Amino acid sequence: MPAPSKRDKQALRKYTLNRGVRTRLRNLSKDFYKAIDAGDYERAEKIRNDSQKQFSRAANKGIIHHNRADRSISRFDKALAGTKGES
Repeated sequence: MPAPSKRDKQALRKYTLNRGVRTRLRNLSKDFYKAIDAGDYERAEKIRNDSQKQFSRAANKGIIHHNRADRSISRFDKALAGTKGES
């Protein structure tokens, strides 16, 4: 088996660093929708603000596509707006 090339090493390093960011983004999304389902709208709004910052940062760094970040933030806004109309 040949030794890994420099490109392989770089790809592995980038993968391991970006994996934590993607996991954090997924957890933020899950926490947001759990807060919405529980009726904790203040917590959901706080998570939404934090997640907007995190999604934008990940998109700027190229970890996720900018359209994905915008789409997720838009869905959070839409979910929050729907809950405010109910209460």
